[in-house]
Amino acid sequence: MPFWKAPAIFLLLITANLLTAQDYWQQTVNYKMDITLLPAQHAIVGEQSITYENHSPDTLHNIYLHLYPNAYKDKNSIYAIEAREFHKPVIISPEDNGSIEFESFKIVMNGQNNSHAVTAFKVNDTILEASLPAPLPPGQSMRLEISFYSKIRKQTSRSGYRGFQYDLAQWYPKVCVYDETGWQNRQFHYNGEFYGEFGKFEVTLNTPFEYIIAATGVVTDGDPGWELVRINPKWSHAQWQKRRGEIRETMQEESAKGKMRQVTFTAEKVHDFAWNACPDFWYEGGEWDGIPIHVLYRSSVKYRWTKRVVERSARALAWFSEKVGRYPYPQLTVVHGLLSGGMEYPMLNMNRTERESLILHEVGHIYFYGILANNEWKDSWLDEGFTTFYTRWYMENRYGKWQYEREKLLGRLTWLQRKRPAHNRREIRRKRIIDLQNAGYDAPMGLSAEQFREDYIYQTNAYGKSSLFYDMLKYVVGDSVFDEVCQTFFQRWKFKHTNEERFRQICEEISGEDLGWFFRQWLHETPQIDYELGKIKSQRLGEDWFTEVTILKNGTGEMPVEVELKTKNGTTLTKRWDGQANLGKLSFTSKTKPHKVLLDPKNIILDNNRFNNGERKIEFMFEYPGLAYLPEDAYLVTWKPNAWGNKVDGFRPGINFKGKNALKKNLEIGAWVGGKSQIFDFRFKYRNNIKSLGSRTYGGLMTQKIEGRFEFDARLSFLKSKYYRVAPQHYLIVGFNHSKLLSGDSSYVLRKFDDSDLRFYDWQSGVINKAYARYAVNPRGLNWFSNIALGLDLAQKDWGGDYTFTSVFSEIKLWLPNQSEGVFARFYAKTLGENDNVPIQEQIFLDGANPRTRFSKFYLRSHGAFPETAHYHLPGGGNLRGYTDNPISGRQVLALNLEIRKLFRLNFLGRRIKRVLGQTSIVG
Repeated sequence: MPFWKAPAIFLLLITANLLTAQDYWQQTVNYKMDITLLPAQHAIVGEQSITYENHSPDTLHNIYLHLYPNAYKDKNSIYAIEAREFHKPVIISPEDNGSIEFESFKIVMNGQNNSHAVTAFKVNDTILEASLPAPLPPGQSMRLEISFYSKIRKQTSRSGYRGFQYDLAQWYPKVCVYDETGWQNRQFHYNGEFYGEFGKFEVTLNTPFEYIIAATGVVTDGDPGWELVRINPKWSHAQWQKRRGEIRETMQEESAKGKMRQVTFTAEKVHDFAWNACPDFWYEGGEWDGIPIHVLYRSSVKYRWTKRVVERSARALAWFSEKVGRYPYPQLTVVHGLLSGGMEYPMLNMNRTERESLILHEVGHIYFYGILANNEWKDSWLDEGFTTFYTRWYMENRYGKWQYEREKLLGRLTWLQRKRPAHNRREIRRKRIIDLQNAGYDAPMGLSAEQFREDYIYQTNAYGKSSLFYDMLKYVVGDSVFDEVCQTFFQRWKFKHTNEERFRQICEEISGEDLGWFFRQWLHETPQIDYELGKIKSQRLGEDWFTEVTILKNGTGEMPVEVELKTKNGTTLTKRWDGQANLGKLSFTSKTKPHKVLLDPKNIILDNNRFNNGERKIEFMFEYPGLAYLPEDAYLVTWKPNAWGNKVDGFRPGINFKGKNALKKNLEIGAWVGGKSQIFDFRFKYRNNIKSLGSRTYGGLMTQKIEGRFEFDARLSFLKSKYYRVAPQHYLIVGFNHSKLLSGDSSYVLRKFDDSDLRFYDWQSGVINKAYARYAVNPRGLNWFSNIALGLDLAQKDWGGDYTFTSVFSEIKLWLPNQSEGVFARFYAKTLGENDNVPIQEQIFLDGANPRTRFSKFYLRSHGAFPETAHYHLPGGGNLRGYTDNPISGRQVLALNLEIRKLFRLNFLGRRIKRVLGQTSIVG
């Protein structure tokens, strides 16, 4: 029986699991707060009363609270320490930090009065712990009375202030969740988000009058200021400017009188509360199916946000209401936030832009995290994955595979951007996941957020791989079953805590299938799917064609795989193989001759190697500048003309071909001919991933005859790092190089300086056979970058060459604060053997790179390739720019170079150019 058909005994297990769901319980936490914003201090003071109801079967002896602002208190918080490991600055300066302090803390047990309140507690980073004055048995409640002062940090991550705007998120003492596994009193880590208890929030906000307020919940008392700043989308620019002036005058008058704005927001069935306040907010209202939509934005984005955000928010509510379930809250608010992307809170989204996909994503999070409240740091795939999946589905449904109005966008781009092929967003996400797999850095999606090795891997799993997880689940159970699963999941678990087991139970209940293999494989393992199309046998018997297709399983994971057969007349036949065995066979019967067979035609199962899913394909195209396109299922061959010139050949026309595929098998072939000399030159390069030596190990071969010289090179390169993208990363290259000056005209290696008679031959004849090794590592900090390199060259006459020498060098580079601007320092030391026979091209030059390095640059390779009067400087050697074109060489050098660099933009080119403002060098 196929593995996705559930046996009857498993249906009994499902029934047993569903019975346990009736025993589900969750705590209730109701908050009542009175909060005052103090803009002059960038702080808030608050009075908070929290009623905690114990619905668990356990007697509680402690209470725990999250104090999220303390993550930004100083450099010693867990969040800050982990951020530094990823080289992400969190703590800018002491005056910009955030924190929360208690002025009073009381625990009042049910039936007691304040005179018996307990005040003892201890704070460890972002968690407060307090022992209860008496045990809290099931069915009983207690009350926490808190007065607190919170210093608001300068905007970073999800919260803070910038200018006069305040985005307040995770800003108040918040009770930790107590669920079936106990207290979820996890410290706040750099990776991962939140988990909260459902309840009711009644929050009174007090601000200076000029502040306009948005928040979770509905206004139950006071005035948030919306009507004062309401915009009529039909207003002309002049009308809006006039109204803007009138409002500012009114605000200034009221503020001068010391008037405060006081407004109360009430929210039920939510597990968090967030709010925004800014004097420059403008309000625009709308609705969807009777649900009010409130949009608040700054003056600077009025012409991008007006009308669009209301309309897109309405479409988002309609989409999720249709696909998942009716939006159950009484309003939706979308605010122009300070953070770089978007962030979700119950009934409230803070978005940096009006981008439609961002609006869809954050509204989706009100469903997945807000209403279906999973533990985000433990099961990020349940909220980020679901939300990304539904957002992408909407964007593809509305705009096609590109997920945006591509033709409209292309009309605003340059000719090159329009012509250059690109990947759509789904393809980009797939590529990132496949690259992680092939590099050996893949991780199970089911890990807790802080267990991921680095931020990039967490993000790729939480958003990318988990969204494709739902595509594959839909593929396994079928479209209609998947829709029923999601709608049942919503109806059964809305306003409750969800997790893997609860979602899986519904999947298996609705589908009638045992999906343990699917959840185990994709959530707790790192499968690599690779199905290969094997032999195809076709024969005609009577009026029909009979075709047998063989499928090979090469990967560690398994998925049912569809096999598509197309016939000569365009008929398409599709069958599915269960994908379990190492070899499978499917038979097709068709009326016309088979034409093509393809595995996984819809590209659903995250096949690691689509190059072997059908007949081998080759795509030819011009190599556009900046081309990043690489098809998964074809070998890409690009071409471009490659021409330059020199004094020997004059104009040197040529052509260059590059071939590569997703398996990192790269080939390059180039050919040139001298205009005057008619000499033919060539280059051949090949590079391939050698996984048997390590997932990031590559072998390379290169041979070239070019401009009077011949070279052969073979190398192995190794990249080792704890991280996939984060420094430090260790590079090691070992290889062998053969080079020689070909007999004939030595004019290629002549260097002539200006119009003087100074002539210098920078390449000696004879064969050099040398082994070499290079090691580099790139340690870095929060605001500095560096690179350390060591090298060894060893040449021997005994290896068939004409020279024996040893070369050792070390180089340290430092950039502060970044690699584009600021201070650049370089320390360089190199020595050649005292009595070695060293050809001039391998010696150390005072002005810059030696001729052997210059040979790698086509524009510096030969006499006259670059105008002598230009005095071009190629960094290297002693790096003394004042000695450019002064060929002083030697056997030892010790150099210290300092530069100040600044970027400026040439508007007519639209490019940023690096400019060296000043430099100092010391050479010994």
